[in-house]
Amino acid sequence: MIRLDGVTVQAGDFLLEDISFMVPPGGYAMILGPTGAGKTTLLEAIAGNGRLVRGRVELHDEDVTDTAPERRGIGFVYQHYHLFPHLSVRDNIAYGLRRLPPGERQDRVRELADMLGIVPLLDRAPSGLSGGEQQRTALARALAPRPRILLLDEPFAAVDPATRRGLRGDLRELHEREGITTLQVTHDFEDALRMGDHVAILAEGRIVQQGRPEDVFHYPGSAFVARFVGAGNVLAGEVIPEGPSDRDGRFAGRFRSGPLAFDVVTERSGPVHAIVRPEDIVVSRRAHEGSARNRIQGRVVRLERAGPVTQVFVDVGRPLVASITTASAEEMALAAGDDVALTFKAMAVHLV
Repeated sequence: MIRLDGVTVQAGDFLLEDISFMVPPGGYAMILGPTGAGKTTLLEAIAGNGRLVRGRVELHDEDVTDTAPERRGIGFVYQHYHLFPHLSVRDNIAYGLRRLPPGERQDRVRELADMLGIVPLLDRAPSGLSGGEQQRTALARALAPRPRILLLDEPFAAVDPATRRGLRGDLRELHEREGITTLQVTHDFEDALRMGDHVAILAEGRIVQQGRPEDVFHYPGSAFVARFVGAGNVLAGEVIPEGPSDRDGRFAGRFRSGPLAFDVVTERSGPVHAIVRPEDIVVSRRAHEGSARNRIQGRVVRLERAGPVTQVFVDVGRPLVASITTASAEEMALAAGDDVALTFKAMAVHLV
C-alpha cells in the first residue's frame, strides 16, 4: 500500500504541492502528466530521495516520511535504466542479492531472467543490449530483492511500439505473479487504460483529477484533462437554456461555439467546454435518421487510417473529428472534399 497525505516537495524553483492519493496493497496505479508536471519528483519523494516540506508518506500502513531510502523496501526502475556498465546482465540482476547464499542468489536471477525472456543475455554487458533488453534487465534487478513496492519512471519511453506492447504484458504478468504494489509514471494514457487500476493526472505540481482510468477517460473533469487523455473534441463555448429543469436539475440547452451549435442536456449554463468523443459521432453521406438530435453538415478535410479504425477530420465551420471503422469508410468511399453528415446524441456531450 502507498498512501500520500498532503505531500509537498520543493525542488529548486518547482513546487510539488498537496499531493494526496492511495494505491491499495497489490494495486497498480499510474501517474500521468505532461513534461515538467512533477511526476519523477513525486516518485523520488515516495522513495525517500527528496525531503518533504510537509505531508506524510505511508507504505503498508507504516509512516516512512523520515525513513532512509534503503529501509523503505522499494524497487525503483528509472527512465534511463542506470544499469552498471561494468557488470554483466547476470551481475546487474544479482546486485541487490549479495546477502543471499550463492545458490539462492542464482536461482532468483534465473527465475526473473526466465520470466522476462532474457536468459540468453545473462552473460552480456549492458552496452550490447537493445532498449527493450535493458528495460527488462532493469526490471529484473529491481524485482530481485522482492520489494514490497515497485516504482517505475517512464518504463517504455525509449522503446519502439512493438517492444512497448511486449513490455506491457511482461509488467502486468510480473505484477500479478509477484503481487507487488506498483506505481508507474507515464505520459501515455493508453498505458493507464491497459494496465492501471487507478490513475492520477498531474499538472504543474498538483493532482487535477484521479480515479479509475475508464472514468477519467469518459468523464474528464476539465478541458486540460480531456485534451491530455485524448477524450475527443474539446470545444470552448456557451450553453443557453432552452427548457425547464427536471427533478435532477437537468435541462435541455443549446451549446454554441462560434458558427457551431448543437443540443445538450446539462445542469449548467454559461461558459463551458463541450467534449464530444469521436466514436460517439456517426458519419454518413446523408443526414442520418434516428433519435439523435444533433445533425451537422460538414466537409471531409482528411482521413487517417489506423488498422480497423479511421479518423475522419471534418470542417463544420470549425474542426471536428469522428472515429469510424475502416470498413465503413471504405464502404462509403470517403475522401477529402466529400460532403458528409455528422450525427450525435445530446446526451453524448460531456460539459466541463
